[in-house]
Amino acid sequence: MRILRRGRLSLEVELAELSVIMLFDGETAMPLTYLRGPDGAPLPEADLAGADLVDGKLRLPVRAFLVRGPEGCLLIDSGAAQAWHKPLGRLPEAMAEAGVGPGKVTAVALTHTHVDHLSGLVGADGGLAFPNATRIFVATEELTAFRDTPRMLPVLSRLMPLEQGDGPLRGVSAINAPGHSPGHMAFLVEGRLLIWGDLVHHAAVQVARPEVTWAFDDDPDEARASRLALMAQAVEAGWLVAGAHLPDPGIFRIERSGSGYAFHPVSRGM
Repeated sequence: MRILRRGRLSLEVELAELSVIMLFDGETAMPLTYLRGPDGAPLPEADLAGADLVDGKLRLPVRAFLVRGPEGCLLIDSGAAQAWHKPLGRLPEAMAEAGVGPGKVTAVALTHTHVDHLSGLVGADGGLAFPNATRIFVATEELTAFRDTPRMLPVLSRLMPLEQGDGPLRGVSAINAPGHSPGHMAFLVEGRLLIWGDLVHHAAVQVARPEVTWAFDDDPDEARASRLALMAQAVEAGWLVAGAHLPDPGIFRIERSGSGYAFHPVSRGM
């Protein structure tokens, strides 16, 4: 792995035939009560000492990732556009910084169908944000949720079901990671970088304590199990990890630390 370029809103790393570009969609903040203990109750104040806060709330960056190679460009998640919190929706700006126009995207794969992951598929004018993305991959378990989102009407004809092991682009494989949502997916790129969507929402707490869940986990126990399994697998396999809500720069090396894990951001020396 080597870093090809880094800007304010983007970071591109080269793996083998493929490169991955982190695209920053913006940042918002969430209530402290959204981090939950194994009993489902909000974490006590003492357990939040290491949290990353902004104005007394949990910092929540939002990111998407573009995988590009000889066969095209796969966008993994599409940001919140203007459909959620106001500071979000910077994906087009991040893509412009990275030198990738919307017409370069040939396919899109969603980790899941929450508002901050699918909304950017449709532009401010109500049309296709990525007109040349002829296939929009969504986990089979979440096709109904996608179809029931009125904003997604312009892209329904391009919808493709996604299952464990499917390859939306050569060199990219889908991995089931359910719990946060019924069909939540991660994507392994070149067998070296795991883009894991919403496996972790607040790294400052959940990396060291992966048993901690999030208020919007559809099935907290299943979400915890997916997180523990994929973190352990990433360490064993030596994968880098990337996530929609991880802190800057969005791509990290992961290692075991005590009863949990620790992150180290990618750097030019890796």
